[in-house]
Amino acid sequence: MIMNQRQTNHLKDQFNLIKNQIFESMAKPRLKKSVTYFYKGAYVSGCLGLSLMLSLVAEQILKSDRSAAMAQSQTSPTLMQLNNILNQAVFGDDQITRYAAAANAIESKRLEIFKAAKNNPNWNSVASLAESQQIRVCDLSQQPDFLQNLCEQLRSFTEDEIRRHGFTNKDFNQITRQQRQDASLRSLIQSRQLQLRNDK
Repeated sequence: MIMNQRQTNHLKDQFNLIKNQIFESMAKPRLKKSVTYFYKGAYVSGCLGLSLMLSLVAEQILKSDRSAAMAQSQTSPTLMQLNNILNQAVFGDDQITRYAAAANAIESKRLEIFKAAKNNPNWNSVASLAESQQIRVCDLSQQPDFLQNLCEQLRSFTEDEIRRHGFTNKDFNQITRQQRQDASLRSLIQSRQLQLRNDK
């Protein structure tokens, strides 16, 4: 049972009243001093006991609050799930599916082009040059003939796939930039890409 301030003050008042009555009835100063120590000790012990009781009650309240918070966190949607819902609302489920399908097709073509490029004897020097400039091989300003042809194939295929899936280059690039900055959107697109690959 938790006592409020008024109840605690009432107890103190009764305690002091009893103490004063005992003092008035005592004649010997030595006995009076012993009783004073006794009551001071009893008062301190009472306060300590009350303090201990309050701390135990507070601990139980905190434990129940933590348990409630944990239960709520297990039933509440996660931040990632909320971000996914928000991204689907902003971009639309259909738009995310179309983007994922276009990205899958472009990635497959890129791997095919990359495999063909690696078969060329000049590939290692071209790849080293691109790496030293920290750019993609198709972004090199002076490309060897074999690479120009392969990069043009990839560019042309990419633009066709973007249009075929109902995007302008600007719209497609906007989603690409957004998913680079937004981990939840990136995760949502990757999940959709995987789902589309598995459905084939």
